[in-house]
Amino acid sequence: MKTSIKTLIATSLTAIILSTAVFSTSVSASEVHPLTISALSSFKKVSVKGNVEVILIQRANNGVAYAEDNAGTAKIIQDGDVLRITSTDRTTAKVIVYVTDIYRIEAAENAVVKTEGKLNSKYLQIFLKGNAHAEINTTTEGLYTVIQDNADLKLSGSTDNHTLVMGNTQKLTIDKFAALKTNISSIEISAVGKEIASIN
Repeated sequence: MKTSIKTLIATSLTAIILSTAVFSTSVSASEVHPLTISALSSFKKVSVKGNVEVILIQRANNGVAYAEDNAGTAKIIQDGDVLRITSTDRTTAKVIVYVTDIYRIEAAENAVVKTEGKLNSKYLQIFLKGNAHAEINTTTEGLYTVIQDNADLKLSGSTDNHTLVMGNTQKLTIDKFAALKTNISSIEISAVGKEIASIN
């Protein structure tokens, strides 16, 4: 009888501890196993800044989870249809973002953005600056990319119309990418055009 009561108490305590761990609402990115952040509404724009690596995956429901090999911390905020992910931690935070329909990706500082699988979107904008790096596999009707500072972009997939704005120091790799029509302009020319427009 004593053994069965001890077993019952031990089993109950184990069940309580496990259910607490499963239903925890903590959003700390320092956990080893992925934690899903709940209560996300629809977002179409992802903005990544700092020491963060983001993997974008397209599926039926939006969501965010921390990767199994994550060791850093990240601040994740939803502001309307924008999901902002930032980290100033020395250790890289690794975050998985599930998107249904996305139209804009922004990466700055040391951020890394990659896709797993292909992103299908009617129109997609990609803005990279600082030391940001992106590897994007996408199929779109229209693609608009801006690469600044020391950022680099590796594109794969296809688009009907590609507008590219970049300078001479940025890096673009398009080995596995096809565009029916491409318009290229320099960052310096765009800046001069804005300066002239502001004078008039």
